[in-house]
Order: sequence, then C-alpha cells, then structure tokens
Amino acid sequence: VVSTGRYIFFGAPRASARFLLAMLRAMMEQDDGARMVDNVGLEQSMGSAVQKLNALGTKSFSEPVIRHAAEHAFKPHQNREERSHLGLVRFRKQHMVPDVGGLGWRTKTGHLLKNQSYFPQTKVNIWDVPACAGVNTWQDWHGPKMATDAEMMERLDRFDEEQADWEAKKLFVNTVRAQTLDRFANRKINRSMLESQPTWAPHHRARREVHWTNETFESSMGEKPQKELQKVYTDLVLRRDRQGIRQIAKRIQNEETWKVVYKQIEQERRADIRADLQERQAHTDRLMAMSGQPVQQDRRREPLPNNCSQRSEELSLPRSLWRPKDVTQLTDFRGLVHADSEFALETLFPGFGHELSTEFRAATTRSVEPGWPPPPVAPTPRRHRGPSREKAIKKGATVMKGSIPVSKHRLQRIGTRTNEDLLAEHSKAQFLRTMAPPAPPQKITLLEEDFSPKVTQMDPARVTGSFARTEHTRHPTSPKAQESLPPPRRSMVYNVMVESQPASPKASK
Repeated sequence: VVSTGRYIFFGAPRASARFLLAMLRAMMEQDDGARMVDNVGLEQSMGSAVQKLNALGTKSFSEPVIRHAAEHAFKPHQNREERSHLGLVRFRKQHMVPDVGGLGWRTKTGHLLKNQSYFPQTKVNIWDVPACAGVNTWQDWHGPKMATDAEMMERLDRFDEEQADWEAKKLFVNTVRAQTLDRFANRKINRSMLESQPTWAPHHRARREVHWTNETFESSMGEKPQKELQKVYTDLVLRRDRQGIRQIAKRIQNEETWKVVYKQIEQERRADIRADLQERQAHTDRLMAMSGQPVQQDRRREPLPNNCSQRSEELSLPRSLWRPKDVTQLTDFRGLVHADSEFALETLFPGFGHELSTEFRAATTRSVEPGWPPPPVAPTPRRHRGPSREKAIKKGATVMKGSIPVSKHRLQRIGTRTNEDLLAEHSKAQFLRTMAPPAPPQKITLLEEDFSPKVTQMDPARVTGSFARTEHTRHPTSPKAQESLPPPRRSMVYNVMVESQPASPKASK
C-alpha cells in the first residue's frame, strides 16, 4: 500500500506498481523532497522521504524564473497607450518575477517561506494570492495580471474622467456667464439707443391679431416663410397680378380723364353765361342812351381792399380734383399681391421685394393721371444687382458693443461667444424707419449650441472659442461625430441691424 497527500492505492498490480514508483521518484527528484514530505514509500523498493532530511544543505535550490525589481513590473501608462491604440491590452506570458508581490520566497532547500506575504490580511481566496501560486500559475495568470495592472489603469481612468468632467463644468459655466454678460450689455445699448434715435421698429404682428376680418388666406401671407411663399406666389401669379393692377388703373385713368372733361365743360358753360350777361348789359345801355337816360360811362369797379389771411384765401379758392397719393389704397385693389402683400414680397425676394411693391405702386399712381393720350402703363421694376442691404449698412461702419467684466484668459476657455460681432454676421438690415424687416429663412439663422458638461465631453471638437454654425450638418470634424448629441436649437427671435448714426462724408469717399 502506498499513501500520498491526496490518493491511496491498495494492492496495485506489478505493472502499475512500477509506474507508481517511477512517478514518485520523478516527484522526489523534482523538488528534492521539499513538496512531497508526506509521500512515504512503505514498500522497500525505494527510500523514504524522511531520509532526505539527512541531506539538508548539500544541494541549493534554484528558482526556474528570474527575479527583478518591483518598480519595473508596473507599466500602466504604456498599457493605456496600447489600449487607446488597439482597443485592448494584449496577453503576454511573464517569465520574470518581481521581488515584491510575486512568487513566495523559498529556502535554500526549496521550502516555501511562509512570511507575512504568504498570509494575506484581506479576505481573498487562496488561489488569488501570488505568494501561494506555482510557476505555471504565475506565468499564465498572476504575472500578466500584475503586469497589466488593471486596478491602477482603472484608477487613472477614473481620475482622468473626473478631471475631464471638472474641466467641462468650468467650460460650461464660463461660456454661459460670458453669453449672459454679452446679452445684458447688448440690452443696455439698445435701451440707450431707443432713447435717442428716431428709428424704432416694433415687433411685427399678424394682421389677424388686429381684427377678425383679417383671418383670410391673403391676409396671412406675411406670416409664411420663403419656401412656402414660393409655392403660392409663382412667376405666373405675380405676372397676372400686375396685369390685373394695370387693368384697374386703366379704368381709373379713363374715369379721371372724364372728370377733367366734365370740369372743363362746366368752366366753358360758366364763361358763356358771363359773356351772355355782359351782352345783355350792353344792350340795356344802348337803350338807355337812345331814350336820353344817363348812362354810366365807366362800369369798371375798383377792387375792394383784401384783408383776408393767407389761410382764408386758400379756403376761398375753388376745390381742385382729388388726386390719391397712392392709387392702390383704393378698395378696387384689395386682395392683390403687389398692393396688399408688400411684407410677403420682401420675404419672397429679400432685398428687392419692398422696392418691387413700392416702385410698381408709384408707377401705377402716375399711370392714372388724367389726360389724352393716356400716360404709359406701369412697367415691371427691374432688380439692380449690387451689394445687399446688410453689406451696404456695414460698409465703413462699426458695431456698437459694450465691454464685459471677463478676463482675456477666461475668454480663451469658453465654447463660443455670442456678442455683437457674431450677431452682426447673422442679422437683417432694417430699411424702414418704423417697421422691422421680415424674418430670415430658418436654415440661415444662428443655431444655439448645447455646451453642457456631458455634451462637451462627447464632442470636445466644438470648443474653439468662436464656434458658430447655421446648418446642423456642419461640424469641425465629421457630421457622424454628432449622431449621439442633442441637436442645436433654432432661436425664436431674429437679430436686426439698424443704422444709428448717418455715415460721415469721409467714409463715403
């Protein structure tokens, strides 16, 4: 019977006994009897392990692996670089052991030294203690785990994450503070300008808010955007609208001409009546002279003294025919595009729609003047190619802006700054003194970006200090980089640029 540490063999055959003896001999020679102290050969075929104690100190134990300094065992920075480059940390079998934290030390005869590292102070399984592991377990598990140092990598990742979160929070606070101060400074300038400037444009209100009779299809055209007006006000519709205005103007010109003719007939009849009265007076004078009655020799009467004021003389003059300043204000032109939808035409043709309506109405007013032959019909205004109103108002001008209490160093660490310089690039020029211009198309309005900490960490490429865009697809790196980001918002208001002071003569030269 042979007894080992875990197995007991009873009555083994001769062949199996030879195999068992060979295995025990190999195990005894492997560790020089240090690990198999409890292996006892009860048969007299081999010596007992107890007899090995007599040979202590005659043969030194040599470790199968090489030991090195512990400071060379941990390389978390190199592993993080490899992970960021490849997406993982490759497995590498370790053939070296650090002097601290590695395999347990052994005596000269190979006995395991059970020091403080052999008995861990934490509650872990014994197979997770490197000091209790064997060479193969160290090379395949404990060694790669210690070389990877996943715990330190996780701590460094957590530190970087907290640092990035803190930087994103500072960026968000600085950006919102700078935008708030810019908005307050702009409002102060607006209030001061409203007190001194004659140009003031209230918010454009819909016609249906004035009276319920304006709740019609034609009255709501001024509220529609450009892309919707292009579907309704086509070239054919506008051409037929101008033809209708010309036909109405032709009829009005004919009526005004007949009014002048009737007035001339009345004046001629008055002159005939006065001439007839003078002829009767002359005939009466002749009869009086023939009958011997005294006749007044000079019937010319001296003019009475005029003590009337200038206003009394103006009131005493005969009333002239009424001439409308704008003939399209008559009820005959109601519902026509060029007469009623001036604001919609400016929205449809930015920079030209207002002139298209006003010039055509002025030409229509001139075409209804009485006379024969009639004056020419109103021509269609032509668009003159040139700089837009925004470029014309900014030529040689400066934008009024206020200063904010923010240092230059802090302004360099913000996402973007929405100040007057940026708003001037995305503003509409006011061309009427008391009316705001139409709203621009939404696709060219300035977007309001989200610089919250979480969004900033997901997309740090937008943090440039002057990032601004009008299209959702425009991105500093790639449109695909913002697939997981919240979309920027469109503003509910639009900016208007007003000329506060006239240009100096030197600026126009």
